[in-house]
Amino acid sequence: MAISSLMNIHPQLSKAQFQDARMAGINQFHAQLLSNRGLITPAQMRTFIAAKYEETPDPLTLIDMPRAITRIQQALEQKEHITVYGDYDADGVTSSALLFRALRILKAPDAVLDFYIPHRLRDGCGLNIPALDQLKARGTQLIITTDCASSDVEQVDYANTLGMDVIITDHHNPPVERPRAFAMVNPWRPDCVYGERYLCGVGIAFKLTQALYRAYKRPVEDEMQLLDLVAIGTVADIAPLLGENHTLVRLGMQRLNTTQKPGLRALIRNAGLQAGKLRERDIAYGLAPRINAAGRMKDASIAFELLTTDNEDEASACVAELEQLNRTRQQETEELMRSVREQAQHQPTQSVILVSGDNWHEGIIGLVAGKLAEEINKPVLVLSTDSKTQLSRGSARSQKGFNLIEALRGFADHLERYGGHAQAAGFTIRNEHIEELREHLLQWNAQGGAFPAVIHDTKTPDLTGIIVEQESAPSKDPQMVDIVLTRMELLNYELYKTLRVLSPFGAGNPEPTFKMEGLRLLGAWLSTNGQHLRLKLGANTGNNQYTATMLRGATRRQELVGIDYVNILFRIESSEDEGKQDVWLKILDVTPA
Repeated sequence: MAISSLMNIHPQLSKAQFQDARMAGINQFHAQLLSNRGLITPAQMRTFIAAKYEETPDPLTLIDMPRAITRIQQALEQKEHITVYGDYDADGVTSSALLFRALRILKAPDAVLDFYIPHRLRDGCGLNIPALDQLKARGTQLIITTDCASSDVEQVDYANTLGMDVIITDHHNPPVERPRAFAMVNPWRPDCVYGERYLCGVGIAFKLTQALYRAYKRPVEDEMQLLDLVAIGTVADIAPLLGENHTLVRLGMQRLNTTQKPGLRALIRNAGLQAGKLRERDIAYGLAPRINAAGRMKDASIAFELLTTDNEDEASACVAELEQLNRTRQQETEELMRSVREQAQHQPTQSVILVSGDNWHEGIIGLVAGKLAEEINKPVLVLSTDSKTQLSRGSARSQKGFNLIEALRGFADHLERYGGHAQAAGFTIRNEHIEELREHLLQWNAQGGAFPAVIHDTKTPDLTGIIVEQESAPSKDPQMVDIVLTRMELLNYELYKTLRVLSPFGAGNPEPTFKMEGLRLLGAWLSTNGQHLRLKLGANTGNNQYTATMLRGATRRQELVGIDYVNILFRIESSEDEGKQDVWLKILDVTPA
C-alpha cells in the first residue's frame, strides 16, 4: 500500500495564528512547521529559532548537581585518583571523552585521571563487580559514570564497600530503589524538576562540565569547545532535537565543522566528509557508525582514545583501526542478514519473528534485528545461541504497537536477564526456553498485550546489541505531512534555506515533509545503477519543471507506465555542495493522480 494513502496531514494554522507569528517576526513556513512540532506560542518559536547558548538552563538546577560538583572539587583539590566510567556506544564514548577532556584540564599535573569503557561481551552494560575490583586495584577513589549505572544498585553498594565514591551521570529511567551513589545526576529521577528531560548521556556529561567550568571560572569558550562531541553523541543516540538538545546540537554542528580535535578531524576525513559542510545526517551515517564499530567488533576504548587524543599520529592510527572494524562490521552484518532473511521466509504467517543461530556475533545482532524489522514490518528477535553454556543472548526490535519490554517482562521467570525499551530490548535465555518464548510472544501479541506500563525491573538489565544505529539510508516513511503545497514555483533555493533555519533535523524535529497533487509526469527512468527512480515533474500551469529522485524506488517504475499526472510526498534538497544553488525533490512516495 502506498505511503500517501496512510498519511495524516498536520492541520493548517488559522489566519489569526499566522498573524500572531507575523507580528512576532516569524516566517509563515517556520510558524507552521514549529507548530507541527509542538511549539505553539510565538515566544517558543523565537527561542527555538534563536538557539542562544546563554538561554540554556543553569546546570546547577539539575538534581544532585551541586553535590556532585562539591565532591569533584574535593577530589581535584586533594589529587584523588578519578576514573571516568562510560558505555560502549557512541553516546557513552562521546560523553566519557567529553568529561575526561574537561577533568584533564582541571586536575593537577601529578594527579591521576583514569577511564574505563566496558567490553560489550566480557563486561556488559554498566558497572560490574570485576571492573570495580580492577579499578580499586588501580587506586581509584572516585568513579564518575557517564550514560550508565542508574540501575546498578548492587554494583554501587559494592563500590562503596571498597571505599570508592560513585557519582552517576545518566539519562536512563532509574528503578524505584535507586543506587546509593554519592550523587545521581539524572533528569529522569522523579524528584528532579529540571525542565529538559531528553538530554542524552553526552548532554548530561556536558551539563556537569558546564557546572565544573563555571565553579572554576573558566571562560565560556572552554565550554563551547566541547559542543562538537555533544552534537555527535546526541544525534547518534537519536535524542529528540527540541529544546536544549536543539540548541546544543545546532551550536555543536557549527563547532564540528571547524573542530580542531585531531581525532574528529581524522574521523571526518576518513568518512569521506568535508569539514565546513557537515550536516546532521553525516553524523548519523558517517561518524557515529565508525565510533560504534569499536564497541561492536572489538573494544570501545579505541574510539575513546581517538576522541581524547591531541596527537595527530595517534588519531590517524585509531581512525585506521576504526575504519577496518567498520568494514568488517558491514560485511558480517550483510552475511548475517542473509541468514535471518532465510529463516524469516519460513515463518510467513507469524506475527512475531524469532530467528537464531550458533554463535552469531553479538555485536551486530541488534543491527540485524533492526534491519529485518524495518524490512518486514514485524517485531523481530535475533538470538545468538551457545551450545556450551546452553545460553542464548538475544536482541529485539519492534514496530509501533508491540511493546517489547512488556512482552519480555511477561516471560521474566524464564529469562536470565533482560532490559531495554518498548521498541529495542536485549535479553539472555536458556536454550531450552527459546520455543516457549516464541509461543509466549505470539500469544501475547494475539491478545493485544501491547499496553504501556511502568514496572521496574528487579533483574540486571541485559542490553545486548540495543544500540540503535542509523547506518543505512534514512527511512522513507515520514510520520506526518507538514504542508500541502499548491504552487510549484515556491520550490526554490530560498525555501530550502528557509527550512534549514530550523535545523538540525532528526528525532523530534524531522525534515519537513510536503505533499503536492496533480503534477505532470514528464518522464520516469532508472538511475545508472538501476536502484533509484528518477522523475521529471512539471506544474499544471507554467513552465516550472523539477528533477526528483526516489531512493531505492526502482520497483515503482512499472506503476507509472502510461500515467500523465501524479501526487507526490517529498522533501526539498539542494545541490549546494557542488557549488550550485538549485533544488531537487527527494520523493518519499509517488502515486497516480
